Amino acid sequence: MLNTIVLIIPVLFVFILIEWYISYRHDRKTYTSGNLAMNITIGAMDQVASLFYFTVLFFTLDFVYSNFRLWELSEAWYIWVVAYIVIDFLSYWYHRFSHRINILWAGHVTHHSSEHFNFSNGFRTSFFQGINRIIFWSVLPLFGFSPVMLVIILKVSGLYDFLLHTEYIPKLGFLEKFLITPSQHRVHHGRNEIYIDKNYGSTLNCWDKIFGTFQEETEKVEYGITGPYKDNNPFMAIGYYYYYLWQAMKTRIGLHHKIALLFFAPDRTPSLNESNLRAIRTSQKFIPIHFKEYAWLQIVCSVPGMILLLLYKDFLPLTQLLILAGIGITSIGIGAMLLNGNIREQFSPLESLRLGFSIVLVFGMYLVSGKLYTIPLELFLVLSFFLLTYLPDRKRKNSIANHR
Repeated sequence: MLNTIVLIIPVLFVFILIEWYISYRHDRKTYTSGNLAMNITIGAMDQVASLFYFTVLFFTLDFVYSNFRLWELSEAWYIWVVAYIVIDFLSYWYHRFSHRINILWAGHVTHHSSEHFNFSNGFRTSFFQGINRIIFWSVLPLFGFSPVMLVIILKVSGLYDFLLHTEYIPKLGFLEKFLITPSQHRVHHGRNEIYIDKNYGSTLNCWDKIFGTFQEETEKVEYGITGPYKDNNPFMAIGYYYYYLWQAMKTRIGLHHKIALLFFAPDRTPSLNESNLRAIRTSQKFIPIHFKEYAWLQIVCSVPGMILLLLYKDFLPLTQLLILAGIGITSIGIGAMLLNGNIREQFSPLESLRLGFSIVLVFGMYLVSGKLYTIPLELFLVLSFFLLTYLPDRKRKNSIANHR
């Protein structure tokens, strides 16, 4: 059957395009093309991974519910309300632990590492965070909440969370008294000293007020994280803090000290020197205009392809699903890196190799399945190969001719 919940994604893109247009008209610089591409790539990785970890989540919830529930609850409307409140309470503590325990922060930091704050940040969730949540959510069926009810509420809560990521919604009057609003969530994403580790709530702000982590928006928010991180590689954005922890563990003597570091708070983690951070520190370079055009081709063509892939995922063998997802994610990711000036001298030959290998894989899928759905992707890859190899050389020759 069609994975129709994926049709929400184009609706969310409409919100993003409207906000981007408003930002452009008012010269607010809420968006940059590089940041948007980063968020889309990270979101694409999470959406593909969620096909697997959400299945594990559902079966875990169902297993606990079937074998260990303390009592059985009805599905009356008030039980749904109670379930939402219970999930919101658990979300608060999961979120708070994710900021105060290194191994959980490694999965959550991706959501905070952007220096821009807009609707597209709602896509910016590491799949490691989705995996980490399974342990926390698995306690809910113990109290008789059905797995289907819990999954639906988690999806609704996630949609509400997406709408919190904007600078264009001001404080909302009396709603600020009991709801987490965009203003309060802006605080949570701030690296200002007054804002760090505040407003963990998902929907209700009562938990922050009860447990002493509530903070109103009182000064301009500076977004992002502290430390040496440079946000120009979506794949590094996923693994950045895991790498940091690995390097920090090397500085500790004794296995128990190394393991203990994983459960320290991030602000207790030792600072590292330059030699430890070579893979994290990356310099930004000038990107020729034809590479930026190539980057947008990859993104604009691959995003609809990824949405269709998620929509029709039940009609594809697992191997083909993974191959197509890998091609789509790397295409968007390459676009993100180019738009952020993160390019190496060997880019063209390596990218040509990626495209050529992708063409072989897609053509192989066509020979095996005999289905025509791979043909548009193959044409896109061939066009990309042509643009990558022919147009830059042609522009270079034209530039030389014009200077003679």
